[in-house]
Amino acid sequence: MIKLKPVIGLEIHLELNTVSKLFCGCANNPMVLKPNFNICAICTGQPGVLPVLNKQAVKKVLELGIALQGDVFDECWFDRKNYFYPDLPKGYQISQYKLPLIANGFLKINVNNELVKINFERIHLEEDTAKFIHSKKDKSSWLDFNRAGVPLLELVTRPVINSPIHAKIFLQELQRIVRYLNISSADMEKGQMRCDVNISLRPLDEEKKLYTKTEIKNLNSFKAVENALVYEIKRQTGLWEKNKHSKKQTTRGWNDKQAKTFEQRSKEGEKDYRYFPEPDLPILYSNKNWPIDLENIKKSLPELPLDKIKRFIDVYGFDSYQAKILCENVNLSNWTERVVSELRSWLISTETVEGSAKDIWEQNKTKLTKLIGNWIINGLLTIDKSNKLSNFKISPDNFAEFIILIFEKKISKNLAQRVLAKMVNTGKDVDRVLSENDFKEIKDEQQLKDIIKQVIDENSDVVAKYKQGNKSVLQYLIGMTMKKAQSKAEPNIVKTILETELG
Repeated sequence: MIKLKPVIGLEIHLELNTVSKLFCGCANNPMVLKPNFNICAICTGQPGVLPVLNKQAVKKVLELGIALQGDVFDECWFDRKNYFYPDLPKGYQISQYKLPLIANGFLKINVNNELVKINFERIHLEEDTAKFIHSKKDKSSWLDFNRAGVPLLELVTRPVINSPIHAKIFLQELQRIVRYLNISSADMEKGQMRCDVNISLRPLDEEKKLYTKTEIKNLNSFKAVENALVYEIKRQTGLWEKNKHSKKQTTRGWNDKQAKTFEQRSKEGEKDYRYFPEPDLPILYSNKNWPIDLENIKKSLPELPLDKIKRFIDVYGFDSYQAKILCENVNLSNWTERVVSELRSWLISTETVEGSAKDIWEQNKTKLTKLIGNWIINGLLTIDKSNKLSNFKISPDNFAEFIILIFEKKISKNLAQRVLAKMVNTGKDVDRVLSENDFKEIKDEQQLKDIIKQVIDENSDVVAKYKQGNKSVLQYLIGMTMKKAQSKAEPNIVKTILETELG
């Protein structure tokens, strides 16, 4: 049986979050509910109109290209890509072909703690098409031009990806980066990030030859990309084994419910598009009429996710699992860093008996950062899974104080969970929450003994098992005590008193 290797290339489209569309002043809001609301003579392709290039869109493409080590062309221009579909009102799309804004570049992805380099062919800018709306009642279709003219960034990788999981990880990392750069929301389910995959197979002993590829269009989730590639590898392998592998390039769709691809049409070639330079837009020269200062872009680029993850591990002491989650979202990572800074400042500014507070930070850094990570991931993000700290009312300094109380064992874990929920939902600081009657921890030993006596009296059968040597039931009695005390007691103190009372 012949051994085959997948050869995968990706074409990713990103809707840029500019204020206006690419060639006109209409609002860039393709999600607006009213059809054909943000439209004008330019984006609907009326005769005699002239496009005007959106400078902000160019800047966003350059930001991504430079961040991913791409080469900025000294000159570039736009082309007319001619094809005929109802969602393309002009009969052509203004895109870039011969000289795009960015050539080459690469992105490194982390696969099982190893970095895999994915090289690019190009990153260019083009306009989006209108959107089909198909009737569920009959066979009619409608067109909404709100999306027509929205600026699209297209990134084309080289055919260097060799597994479906690598393709998925690449897309996930790219999504994180464009969100860090604030060039697109990149939500696949909203169509803000779309992916076409090209896949062929070749024998393992052939390193350079490329066989006829199949394109799978409009995949709208990471899982769909992975599953479509897995299916297509299996399908194409079957054809190779029968010596019937395709010699004609085709376009296929993906049926998520049936979990298989289906043929749509033969694929157009470059000559079918009859590219020629767009006559209504000027050539851009980097040393003459370039609309963006490249040096300013280079200086203003933020730290990228993989670099930030490494720094969170090396500098702060987070483990790799925590660092990855905390750096998933730029707001979350920045908020976490402010918590660490506030916590460290609070410790260093506090006098201690045993030595300098700076020593406390250095000696307990790993423990403290682990507490921060655990209480953000399993506390804050569990309380509100939707916004990832972008709208939380709790401030970094208030959260740092909360962590200190846990570190110094001044509040129990159970009480801390209730306190944190109150802080997040109300914005109250930790001291104000703890001053409320519902959150005042029981410190009086006699009060705890009275509660424990009630628990012992109400659970005589469990107490009998304990006295017969079944020590595991003690945890049940601790739980019942904590419940009766409304989680306002310290579990370790409860355990000590229970053991004493039970003899």
